[in-house]
Amino acid sequence: MKIRFLNLSSDLSDIKKYNNAINKIFKSGQIVLGKEVNEFEKNLRIYTKRKYCIGVGSGTDALYLAIQSLQLKPGDEVITTCLSWISTTNAIYLNGLTPVFADIDNDLNISTQSVRKLISNKTKLILAVNFTGKLAQLEELEEIAKENSIYLIEDAAQSFGAIKNKRKSGSFGHISTFSHNPMKVLSALGEAGSVLTDDATIKNRLTLLRYSGMKNKELLWTPGLNARLDTVQAALLNLKLKSISKVIKKRRLNADYLIANLKNQQLTLPDFGEDSVFYTFTIKINNRNKFQSYLESKGIETKIQHKKLIPQQPFYKKYKADLLNAKSIVKKILCIPVHEKLSKNELDYIIETINSFYR
Repeated sequence: MKIRFLNLSSDLSDIKKYNNAINKIFKSGQIVLGKEVNEFEKNLRIYTKRKYCIGVGSGTDALYLAIQSLQLKPGDEVITTCLSWISTTNAIYLNGLTPVFADIDNDLNISTQSVRKLISNKTKLILAVNFTGKLAQLEELEEIAKENSIYLIEDAAQSFGAIKNKRKSGSFGHISTFSHNPMKVLSALGEAGSVLTDDATIKNRLTLLRYSGMKNKELLWTPGLNARLDTVQAALLNLKLKSISKVIKKRRLNADYLIANLKNQQLTLPDFGEDSVFYTFTIKINNRNKFQSYLESKGIETKIQHKKLIPQQPFYKKYKADLLNAKSIVKKILCIPVHEKLSKNELDYIIETINSFYR
């Protein structure tokens, strides 16, 4: 049996819906920032209970513009996680700011204890990532930000639909950002992103910044990117948002089934709770390479997210950091399939294959 790590195929009924939506856009001629973008921004505001939403071209655009909208000064420090995709830190660096890397807890999210130790008079922002689709300790991070009069951004790229104390991912911090690329839980059929906030001043800045800093297509107020959300992607996201609860429910059912049936004590499994949508099902295992090779030989595709911590990347090595827990954990993590299109037979095969490795 061959089991893909992620299945991005669409069934015929979905394809028909997508084609109908795209044909309407072709007929209207509103290819960029059409009414579908406004509809998507409204739908996402309602879903997350935020006041404002700005659709942008990608998750990376969302992070970069979110930071730019805060108007921080060159050299200001941003505390962020050491374990994420590089866009998180690139957005900090490209805004002329200094990344300061915090350690992680055993759930792979940023350690609030580490954050507290790193705050200095240069700290102006905490950028927290909900890694693997599990919410970081965002309520405590909000308290830390308030205590120190600094900003908090929730990078929710991987956690669409996760809930903590009745608050959905995307509702935390001064600003939150989503990626909607094809790998994400709420996914477009290309690159797309969104930025959310309750601050009207930040919202107005973001509206300018996503359109090259232009107002009314004529007046330049501040240099910005061309980072507008494509109307086609907005239309498809509107369709997918209607069924997102089913997608999240199936991912969580799959994760629950895996947790209940993977029994070996040498595996450290993720915790099950409302605060995760299982963007990835990430286990920890000591003999990772041997284990991964075994699964691949049995047709089960796996991924390592990520082999290197960001400050271990060649460019960011100059930023020294005390990361004892992260350096140990990153050698053990492995992601196995959990996506919503897995059948029960495929789940049973994954479980039987993994359990048989230890017999």
